[in-house]
Amino acid sequence: MRNFVPSAGGWLKRAGGVGSNLFDRTRGKLTLQYSGVLIVFLTVFVIAVYTLLYGFIWNDQRARLAEVADSEIRLLQQWADSDDNPTRRPPRDVEDGFSLSTDQSFYYLIRSDGEMQLAGETQPELRAQVTALAAESRFGPKRMELAALQTYDRPSSEPTGRPQKSGTGRFLIAERELTWKGERIATLYVGKEVTFQHDLFRYLLVLLVGMALLFFALALWLSHYMARKALVPIAGAYARQREFVADASHELRTPMSVLLTSIEALELETEEGGSEFSRNVLRGMKDEVGAMTKLTGELLHLARTDADGFAPSRARFDASQTAAAVVSKLRPLAREKAIELSLHAPESLVVAWDAEKLTQLLVLLVDNAIKYTPERGAVQVRLAHAEEKGGHVLTIEVQDNGIGISPEALPRIFDRFYRQDKARTRQSGGGHGIGLAIARNIVEAGRGTIRVASKEGEGSTFTVRLPV
Repeated sequence: MRNFVPSAGGWLKRAGGVGSNLFDRTRGKLTLQYSGVLIVFLTVFVIAVYTLLYGFIWNDQRARLAEVADSEIRLLQQWADSDDNPTRRPPRDVEDGFSLSTDQSFYYLIRSDGEMQLAGETQPELRAQVTALAAESRFGPKRMELAALQTYDRPSSEPTGRPQKSGTGRFLIAERELTWKGERIATLYVGKEVTFQHDLFRYLLVLLVGMALLFFALALWLSHYMARKALVPIAGAYARQREFVADASHELRTPMSVLLTSIEALELETEEGGSEFSRNVLRGMKDEVGAMTKLTGELLHLARTDADGFAPSRARFDASQTAAAVVSKLRPLAREKAIELSLHAPESLVVAWDAEKLTQLLVLLVDNAIKYTPERGAVQVRLAHAEEKGGHVLTIEVQDNGIGISPEALPRIFDRFYRQDKARTRQSGGGHGIGLAIARNIVEAGRGTIRVASKEGEGSTFTVRLPV
């Protein structure tokens, strides 16, 4: 037996052929599943961090502004309640209670008729913008609005210089109502610049998304690594099983050949003086040994293609003659069931492919069609040649009017050892579900495609396309 290297790359590489493709697909699925889980957790983490920070910082800013606005409206309300004419400008002692700070960029007390009673701002240009927004009823007494206002740079040296636009600032604005005898007489607008916080969250979002993309890539790599490690013991078991099948199939071929030769020798003796019972027993034994020999050969073929893979040789030959030879070889089998076996192909169809593999492929497909076609049915074999995208394609169709394939079985019809209905398969003289798997191996090794169209009770059509 071969020795296998006990490493991830070694096991998977030694799996080879169809097994390697199977492991590649499985590894891909595991990678997607692992990375999907990691990405989901990472996405939830990023969203949770951003949401918590966003809520904490913005709630803190709103709370600070609300505290300032409530403190100032209380001061104004105390003055209004004790004054006979609160529509006038508040006195100096009341105005002294207002101040600009990091928690307050401006304050405006506007009477109901639109006249400004009290004002203070870090930039005079803010007044007209806030007044315009207030006239549009953009604010409300029970909520805070985030508004974009134009900010300016102050001139430093030239006394006649005019302020220059520096950009758009973000301001959190609160509204409070000043009442007198139950009626609103003025509205206080208090604003706090939150441009830094606004930009901070924008940059934070970009940073988190960038980090998330980086971790996504890391998650994919880690998932791929984990998938490879997870498949190491499975690949090893698969490789040992495949080698056992190959060795066992190889060892069984010799005793099967001896048994078949012995049975044929006994048949010669019984033809001269044996009883009918003896002949029937020998005939049954010969059929069973023949079936076992065929199964052993198919298993050996699968094991060899799995272990080393195979590529069809490229030699020019007449595909029509090859197909005619296969049909002639299988016609006695069809004649036993009164099945009409016909070939439709050009008189000469020269292709550059593997004549031996094409013969094996045709035998598998035609033999399968005969097995699952009832007596007095029909099996048709068609060959055609076409040029597509600068290349040559050989098309093979094997059509029968047999028992057909159910829709749920179609996706698995080329799987190894799969049989749609085991009882019906035995009645039809079917095999062990290996023939079509071998046919697919041959076609895929030649970079071709094999498809099947079928309807239960009406028959099946297998279509093969091979680049030649």
